[in-house]
Amino acid sequence: MKRVLIGILVVVLTIVVLGMGALLLVDVNHFRPQIQTTLSKALGREVTLGKLHVAVWAGSLDADDIRIGDDPAFGAQPFVSAHSLELGVRLWPLLVRRELHITSLTLDQPSVSLSQNRDGNWNFATFGGDGASAPTPASTPAGTSSEPLAFSVDKLRIKDGRIDVTRTVGGTRSYQKVQLSADRVGPGAAFPFSMSAAMAGGGTLQLDGKLGPWNATNAVLTPVDAHLVMHSLDLVGAGLMNGGEGVGGVLDIDTRIHSDKGILQSKGGIDARQLKLVAAGSASPRPVRIDYAASYELSSGRGNIDHSTLGMGTSRLAINGSFDNRPKVMQLDLHINGKQLPVDELEPLLPVFGVVLPKNSSLSGGSLGADMHAQGPLDALVITGPVTLDNSRLNGFSLGSKLGGALTLAGIKAPKDTVIRHADAMLNIAPSGIRANPVHADIVDLGNIAGQGSMAADGKLDFRMLVKLDKAITGGGQTGQGIGGLLGNSGAGRLLGGVLSGTTDQGIGVHVTGTASAPSFKIDPTAVTSLLKAGLAGSKNKVSPATDTGTSGKPTSKKDVLNSLLQGAMGSKKGH
Repeated sequence: MKRVLIGILVVVLTIVVLGMGALLLVDVNHFRPQIQTTLSKALGREVTLGKLHVAVWAGSLDADDIRIGDDPAFGAQPFVSAHSLELGVRLWPLLVRRELHITSLTLDQPSVSLSQNRDGNWNFATFGGDGASAPTPASTPAGTSSEPLAFSVDKLRIKDGRIDVTRTVGGTRSYQKVQLSADRVGPGAAFPFSMSAAMAGGGTLQLDGKLGPWNATNAVLTPVDAHLVMHSLDLVGAGLMNGGEGVGGVLDIDTRIHSDKGILQSKGGIDARQLKLVAAGSASPRPVRIDYAASYELSSGRGNIDHSTLGMGTSRLAINGSFDNRPKVMQLDLHINGKQLPVDELEPLLPVFGVVLPKNSSLSGGSLGADMHAQGPLDALVITGPVTLDNSRLNGFSLGSKLGGALTLAGIKAPKDTVIRHADAMLNIAPSGIRANPVHADIVDLGNIAGQGSMAADGKLDFRMLVKLDKAITGGGQTGQGIGGLLGNSGAGRLLGGVLSGTTDQGIGVHVTGTASAPSFKIDPTAVTSLLKAGLAGSKNKVSPATDTGTSGKPTSKKDVLNSLLQGAMGSKKGH
């Protein structure tokens, strides 16, 4: 029995050795035209192979080089080129009947060029179609079949590839270290695939799902159902934003995509780190969450965004609108709105839109409302619309103390924080800066503020404001109340009290300069002059408009009163 087993083993080994020897004697390059024809017919492109080698133990044929031609309308450059091609084959039919059956195809270090023409068409649209530039049957050597073999690939693999995407406008975006695996690839049914790549500017991409059935008329319309994950996508490095605009951000994206009949649907979430949409602002100190649903028409390059939100925590701004992906940088036309949103959760989001608070200050409490329109390229958005702020506190910044010594003179201690009962502004946020016209604010223990102005992209302020102090501060000249009460016993006091009382009705002009992080407040002389006249008019029956002797017996002129006002109210606090 033992001898029988040994004999069977010897026979098997002999057959294997003879088979290998026979295979080594086969000139596999004899099959090269047939392989080229088969692949060309299947892919709809001319395929050329280098010299073939047989790998006996691997059961494969290796080509030194492979080139897949581009659509002739896009030029003569190759659509795909690779250093080597490995074809998995069934050895027995090849050895016995000289028939070639391809079971797998592996491309090593391929370079794929995807390009778009001026009409918006892509060069891969005809891939796998009927327009193959395959070798003619007359070019097939004698002894080989003029009809290509039935093409089927159980396994398709790409190792360490590179994909360059060139659009009609904008440069070329590259994806490197591309790894692709697909099984049961064929034209008649969907097949599973998995792809990973390194993105330009850093970050990685992972795409898993099903592709097909293949649309031979227009490959762009081939159905896709997949899960896309991107980590650390740099908006500037990837070419989605212009770094020279001073904007940017890094995104982590997790989304489902489904494409059918030319419409691509996507739904998922984005965590944006260091997001900055306006040059005048600064990067968000905390990640911004975007949950979105979008549809995209592949033929037109346009899409819609619906039922999407942007924010932090549970506070979200609603986003709806459209986008256009044809220009170099995506164009947006969005409506952003929210009502009674908690300030505490949205405060870190303000710098993203260019809102900069004074140094060492922060907003807390209250609610925020917005109804904004964002339009333009992603890296140069123009955002317009009203915003409101209610019952909030600006911690670490005392507007009362910045307005000078008037409150102290009145015996009223300015609070260390600025408590905002209500504020509203019509904003225009653009790459050049922020314009607010008009602005209104009701400040607790201070009064009402109204005005207009701008903040440049570098943070410099230029605001003209009218401050109307509360009667509790000016006192209206009443004894024991406010400045008027304190100074009512002197002629100069009555005159100054009249002037300050006028600030309750007419207001006092303030020019705000400096920067958003370090604002500077100064009296507007032209406004003071008009207010001084209004204050004198209110006390002309009591005090001469030109002079007043006061308790010291020395005359007091309008200029003296004005100087007292400037020094007592704000003059001594210039730049603070």
